[in-house]
Amino acid sequence: MPFSVLSLYMFVTVLAVLIYISSDSDSWTAFVGPIWRTLADPSRRGFRLVLGVVIPLLVGYYAYSQAAARVEAPLELRAVHPAPPDSIPFRGKEVRLQEGTTPVRRDIAQNSANRAKHLAAGGATYIRNCVYCHGDNLDGRGHFAHAFNPQPADFAGPNTIAQLSEGYVFWRIAKGGPGLPRESTPWNSAMPSWEDRLTEEQIWEVIYYLYETTGHPPRVMGEGHAELPGPADPGAWGVSVAGALAALQPADATAQTAADHALGKQVYEKHCALCHGGEGKGDGPAAELLLPKPRDFTAGKFKIRTTVQLPADQDLFKVISAGMPGTSMPAWEVLPERERRALVAYVKTFAPAFKDGKVEPAKLPSEVASSESSIKRGKEMFEAIECNKCHGQKGRGDPAPGSDLKDDWGNPIRPANLTKPWTFRGGPERRDIATRLATGLLGSPMPTFLDSVEKPEDLWHLANYVRSLSPDGLSWASILQIAPATGEVPSDPNAEFWTKRPGASFPLAGQVIADPRNFNPTVDMVTVRAVYTDRDVVFHVTWDDPTPSEPAKGAPKPDRLALQFPTGAGTGERPYFLMGDGNKPVYLLTWQAGLGVGEATAAGVGKLTPKTGEGTASGQAVYDAGQYRAVIRRPLKPAGTSDFAFRLGEFFPLAFWVWDGSEGDEGAKASVSTWYYARLEPPASKRKLVVPPVA
Repeated sequence: MPFSVLSLYMFVTVLAVLIYISSDSDSWTAFVGPIWRTLADPSRRGFRLVLGVVIPLLVGYYAYSQAAARVEAPLELRAVHPAPPDSIPFRGKEVRLQEGTTPVRRDIAQNSANRAKHLAAGGATYIRNCVYCHGDNLDGRGHFAHAFNPQPADFAGPNTIAQLSEGYVFWRIAKGGPGLPRESTPWNSAMPSWEDRLTEEQIWEVIYYLYETTGHPPRVMGEGHAELPGPADPGAWGVSVAGALAALQPADATAQTAADHALGKQVYEKHCALCHGGEGKGDGPAAELLLPKPRDFTAGKFKIRTTVQLPADQDLFKVISAGMPGTSMPAWEVLPERERRALVAYVKTFAPAFKDGKVEPAKLPSEVASSESSIKRGKEMFEAIECNKCHGQKGRGDPAPGSDLKDDWGNPIRPANLTKPWTFRGGPERRDIATRLATGLLGSPMPTFLDSVEKPEDLWHLANYVRSLSPDGLSWASILQIAPATGEVPSDPNAEFWTKRPGASFPLAGQVIADPRNFNPTVDMVTVRAVYTDRDVVFHVTWDDPTPSEPAKGAPKPDRLALQFPTGAGTGERPYFLMGDGNKPVYLLTWQAGLGVGEATAAGVGKLTPKTGEGTASGQAVYDAGQYRAVIRRPLKPAGTSDFAFRLGEFFPLAFWVWDGSEGDEGAKASVSTWYYARLEPPASKRKLVVPPVA
């Protein structure tokens, strides 16, 4: 709630209370009596002294907290919906944006049978290209969304397509972020230009899918004003059927079951079939791009359960509602509960095992509280039952050399990184972990460990150890504060100098804008520490990578890291965050396995030019148990000219690139961030202040 609204609410509430208690003399006397006795009664002098100290302290603390200087990223104002042109060039033709209807809608008006075809085609295009940022729910919460600033558009809300014409949306899809005017900060936008990838018909079909799925009626541009048509026809997705079923009150269980089945089928076809396929075989249009693959329901193998084999209805309901973190499976809690319950029933119809199979709850041993001794015992069990063979010695998801982990369908599968609980499929709490250990993850290499531990309570010791590997929470940084340092800054990435400093964590996403695209990145974040001296600026970067990759040792591609800066002063208009372009290139500090630290410039993705000769940057990286740590050092004021200048106290843009060589990452195929801010913090003032005592 905005502070101004909260203040007004509190003022009105206090005023109403005062009016109420002063409505008669008795209530007013009862109200002011305790106050007067506190202020005037000689026996309460000590209490008054305490209040005389505490109240000024509280007021002073509040005033200080409001007035104290904070280091925050500069506020960037941008036009969210800039004025559109009347028409745009598109693949050699001119597309008018102000027409009242679109080619897809005209085709449907001529032949209503084409509606389902266009809607399905638009959904397939969306799920293959847009879902990673805008999400299955069309709410801007795709599994890459958290890594972008600004966030992807929320189509389901009232502030985007609900306010726009379809022609406007066509312009934004076709031209993307690079086609935005200056006032909309195109250098920040992760929205690609889809003109080179999608046909005109595909874009119109995606637009039709967006409006029909969200239920927003598109604005129609009339003569000098925008008109709102009637509500969107729910049509092929069967929303009208859903409404009829919701109103249906069958008289017997058979009718109720039939209604729920029909509702579940309708919800499944609208929301689930694009990944899981129309027959539940995990072969929807998006399946080939996803890792892990969508589940094949026909096999009856479900990962997240509280049961021995077949899941309980509540298990399926929980997964549908909460999603599966770290995968493309979103949380569907936005759907009404009845639709989710009906979806549970419908999903079960795909697996013959549910017809005759029994649901048997798994039995957990008595809970053991987490303690130092429990964690120690859990670590012993972690090694004894060889959890480290898949999850790595320190739990970072780095399997032993030669491991070729696959699921029951032969698809490659990555072991969980146990230091990142926010990616745990079934939840991060100790009971969630213990349940996964007890039941295993069916369809994956993860077995049940109930019979593997020496004593039943060891299951809880193991769960306590796994939970101890990770932080309680993670807050993404928006700014990198580079602190001043004195003396020699070590180049050893494992030096205590670095481990004692707090790090700033920045999310990364797969680069899915330019070809080749990276839909399933292995590196999803970097943690950065940085200091400067009167000679150097030094960055310490940490990232998890399950396998070290160096071509000299047989790897297909080298692991790489790049810190990206704008060229020049770093103020004003910034280069496009994907390595700039010909008009505004970027400067890079790089590290590459086998080659070490270097410098480069780039004028676009794939247009990187290493700086030749003896560079000014230096540093090294080490790899240990699934994690890289790199130190990159550059002079604060290099001799001669420099592509980028660090200036004390000034904000400058900074972005990150990471390539996992073992996954074939190279060029555009990488993990990437959008622009963030960094700042060389001025040294603390040495001025002496004298505060006179108060009598």
